[in-house]
Amino acid sequence: MKRFILNTLKLAILFTGMVYLIQWGISYRISGKTVTGYDTLECTENVNADLVLLGSSRCWAHFDPEFFQSNYRVKTVNIGMNGHPDILASHLRFENYLARNKAPKYAILTMDPFVSAGNLEKNSNMVNKNDYARFAFMPNTMDEPLLQYFKFDAAERYVPLYALCKYQMFWDCITLNKSDSFPKGFELNDEEWDTLKYPITSENKKYFFKESDIPDIKKALMQFKQLCQKHQVKLLCIQTPTYKAVYDSESFNWPGAICKELNIPFFDANYEAIRNKTVYFYNTNHLNRTGVLEMNSRLKNAQQLTDFFKINP
Repeated sequence: MKRFILNTLKLAILFTGMVYLIQWGISYRISGKTVTGYDTLECTENVNADLVLLGSSRCWAHFDPEFFQSNYRVKTVNIGMNGHPDILASHLRFENYLARNKAPKYAILTMDPFVSAGNLEKNSNMVNKNDYARFAFMPNTMDEPLLQYFKFDAAERYVPLYALCKYQMFWDCITLNKSDSFPKGFELNDEEWDTLKYPITSENKKYFFKESDIPDIKKALMQFKQLCQKHQVKLLCIQTPTYKAVYDSESFNWPGAICKELNIPFFDANYEAIRNKTVYFYNTNHLNRTGVLEMNSRLKNAQQLTDFFKINP
């Protein structure tokens, strides 16, 4: 019996050791790379950009770093978080970036009726959580706040391979077959809007923040502004186009009013000439390549942007 227990213990130790070795081998293989195109924390290490672009998918899909680099001579990185319109997510992502880089001179944050304040303790937005599972095991201090945001539990943090298998990341980490999905530094979409398959509706209006949410949004935005001030980063908020079906002037005037009250520069790029044409979108609130190029052609001539990049923070 003792021999059986001893052999069982040896096998358990051997198995655990093998699992740890596989986990550490995978961690080494993916170090400094993106596995899915969204897990870009290490890809933006030591970038030391002049301009950091932040926000949800409306940042990630709309802002081409090359446009800012070419027109304003500022090295630019887009760290928008797809599916996360809360200001808290952008705050945590920016803190993570700052821990890995010199502070930039400028930051641009998307600010529109889709934003929310966010709450670390009550967060229930787990969009793309699986993409961040690669950081869960034995996390470093830089990644800890984002892992708290996504509520990774103790087993996911300390049991080797558990998080990778649970969130179906294991094979992607082995093959890196999706690792080329971050080639341009943002999610440029070539799709034309198939309005038969995806009919035009105003359904996305239900995601607009309400007037009762404004105090919390102000608080979150002020905290983000204070983070920028702490690192001497000049902040600008921008509102990008949506299709006219989800546009109403009252809701889209609120972001500018909030920024004005907090003394944060605000630029409204929700151009009527863009929001009136389906050719510029692949759905009601995201531009396609044609729309991004059209928006950029207008931003290029915007005096407010020119002035923003001329003024040292």
